Amino acid sequence: MNPHIRKPSRFAGPLLMGLAMLLASPARGEIDPFVVPLDELLNVSIVSTPKFAETPEQIPSAVSILTAEDIRLYGWRTLSDALRTLQGFNVTNDHTYDYVATRGISKPGDYRPRLQILIDGQSINDNILAMSPADTSFPLDIALVERIEVIRGPSASIYGGDAMFGVINVVTRSGQSIKGGEAGLVLGSGKDKRLRATWGGVVADKDVLISYTNVDADGRSLMFRDLNPDGSPRAIHHIGAEQGEQLLVKVRGSDWGLSFIHARRDREVPTGTYGTIPNDRGHVESDTYNLLNISKEWMPNPSNSLLQSFYVGTFAYDAKFPYDYDGTGATTTNIDALHGSWWGFENRLVNTRWSGQRWTLGFEFKANTRQDLLNYDRNHNNVPCVGYYVSKPCLDSQQQSQQATFMAQDEIQIGSSTLLTLGLRHDDFGSVGKFSSPRLGLVHDADGAGLFKILYGTAFRAPSVFERAYSTPSFMYGNPNLEPEKMRSLELTWEKQLSRQSRLSTTLYHLQISRMISAYANEMATNGVKTKATGLELEYEQRWNNGARLRTGYSLQRTTDENGALDNSPRHMLKLNLAVPTGIPHLMAGTEGQWISARKAYEGTARIAPYLLVNLNLSYAPAGRNWDTSLGIYNLFNHGYNDPVTVDNITASNPSALTRWQMPQLGRSFMLRSTLRF
Repeated sequence: MNPHIRKPSRFAGPLLMGLAMLLASPARGEIDPFVVPLDELLNVSIVSTPKFAETPEQIPSAVSILTAEDIRLYGWRTLSDALRTLQGFNVTNDHTYDYVATRGISKPGDYRPRLQILIDGQSINDNILAMSPADTSFPLDIALVERIEVIRGPSASIYGGDAMFGVINVVTRSGQSIKGGEAGLVLGSGKDKRLRATWGGVVADKDVLISYTNVDADGRSLMFRDLNPDGSPRAIHHIGAEQGEQLLVKVRGSDWGLSFIHARRDREVPTGTYGTIPNDRGHVESDTYNLLNISKEWMPNPSNSLLQSFYVGTFAYDAKFPYDYDGTGATTTNIDALHGSWWGFENRLVNTRWSGQRWTLGFEFKANTRQDLLNYDRNHNNVPCVGYYVSKPCLDSQQQSQQATFMAQDEIQIGSSTLLTLGLRHDDFGSVGKFSSPRLGLVHDADGAGLFKILYGTAFRAPSVFERAYSTPSFMYGNPNLEPEKMRSLELTWEKQLSRQSRLSTTLYHLQISRMISAYANEMATNGVKTKATGLELEYEQRWNNGARLRTGYSLQRTTDENGALDNSPRHMLKLNLAVPTGIPHLMAGTEGQWISARKAYEGTARIAPYLLVNLNLSYAPAGRNWDTSLGIYNLFNHGYNDPVTVDNITASNPSALTRWQMPQLGRSFMLRSTLRF
């Protein structure tokens, strides 16, 4: 950490402190929690593998760090549970996937949130949808997460086009932090069962972690009003039913590392989506993910460090859609398969030879050896292909592509309290095009007045293979003529360390996206009109010595195009996370509240009502014991609310049904977790 960039102030704003104390009022409990002062989190090197070793204060944009202790105290079940507590983030669910939105841009059904998600610095976005999953299809058990690093703002100059709105790096636990075995058991509503076996330790001076998780959930029932022509409710069963597994193997030496991630999720989708037969357990959508990464760091001299990594990945989406095309009760299964594989390498040289400067030069090559899209009806010679009689598959596309990237960044110390960052990335996507992404950042420590950050950046987003090539006779979505999106963004951040245990952060931003890719209902994807977003994000964080902690904030955002506000873009969001001792030794109560204002839906013709979601988690971790347990209650007040979804004509299996544009969400649910260490 550069000592000139942060000089913690002891001044505490009385009004903010008074508000925090009023909200928290923490009792004095007899606990011995793991408490990390906020100023120590600012010394943590983040996104250090394999990109950069920077502290949050040196990055010219707003940074949030969520720790393993946060995960335990609030009972987060998935990565999306954690992200939805942050300012500017909004998560929607269509009972197949969670969709993570930030800064008001998340058209329902858009698989690509314009965020790049990393695990230990390695991107996990697939090479067909370019999707970065954050729900139960995320390929890592959240119990293995050490911390979650969220860097807002355009980071395309470092991480590529999928980082238009930011980067999320999930750091895994080390084997040494476990020092033995762990067994985890999760039991939840809908007969949700998750078993985890983990071993970690040091073997021949190597840090080793091995973990396997098995998932089996039967799902829950929910009433729908868009499946009967009169709008009367109809029960749908097995919502959220899934089976799956997750495997992590990680080995770290002094200057090298190896990791392997495997995950599979088979999700039942009985909701009648895409006109399938409601309540048919044969509608299953499966995701399989594998990623191997090998890295090595070299130190040829004290002024230079070279990091090299090689990775190989595969992705498979396999779905079975049951249809009753002619209304006779005869089921035809439509098969949808997206299969991808890739390999690549990365080289990054960091040079500190010149006083007050740190140069980073990087080159990356990625070969997409398989990008296959296949859709057909079983016995497609004899049955219709989604309404069209054909003698061949509805879709059969095989593609390959390559990407070469060069990037350079210079961090320049100006005086004793200012850091200037200049960055440029150039990507060559072959036939798709060549793109450059510059950025300019400035961090200034004004001592008692706080830390000021300015970030200007441009970014691009090349259309995915799915957006360019996925078309069937009844779903003409893919458009080979799509052009890349382009974005320009300016954001100003002010951070004030009020004390070792409290901080205040404020961010103002304005961004503009040209040619944003979108589609209406089942129409072809097109480059849309110019989209603008302006917003304000406020966050206050406080910790106390007895383990209590508070994080609260407000987001104001306006995201529009020439037709007005975008769908699924709430104007206001209020968030609160509060964990306090209960007065019972070692028992903590973590509660969170999220209020989301009204949103437009159905291409601006409908409105989704605002909602308040409150969760409660009771965690018991006796000091000196080798076990802990917690009970989470989600949607505590059983509040009924809806999320907007992509416009879906669901009449294929029910000719008198309504067009779907919103999806009811689950009510109150429970989850019991226990961990045993041995």
